[in-house]
Amino acid sequence: MTKNILLIALSCFWLSPLFACQAIVDNMDSESIAARIKPVGIVSVEGGSTETPVQAAPSGPTDPKKIYDTYCTICHQTGIAGAPKFHNKADWESRLAVGIDALLQSAIKGKGGMPPKGTCMQCSDDALKATIEYMLP
Repeated sequence: MTKNILLIALSCFWLSPLFACQAIVDNMDSESIAARIKPVGIVSVEGGSTETPVQAAPSGPTDPKKIYDTYCTICHQTGIAGAPKFHNKADWESRLAVGIDALLQSAIKGKGGMPPKGTCMQCSDDALKATIEYMLP
């Protein structure tokens, strides 16, 4: 009796994948396949359309105060690792001698203990420049 129950259980175990495979095969008609692999978009070729391309809106933060409060204040409030302090004329004097564009490049690439873009990788160059100007005395 136990052998019969075991044999039935094993038969069900081994035969159930065959029935599952049949369900997959039933879904293999050309219309179903075409629906599953249809493209998600259309490529626009130059000269093929007169529509104006849509410009992506800036996705990163743009408010200098919010950028400073979120990404910069940790180091620039106290001067950690030699960072020039917020609105401290003595700290910024030598850095201002090289110009705002050089400061922007340092902020973009990183310098000393400051990582590139001060970890605000989604910030635009214009937003970083505005934030630098916000920190100046």
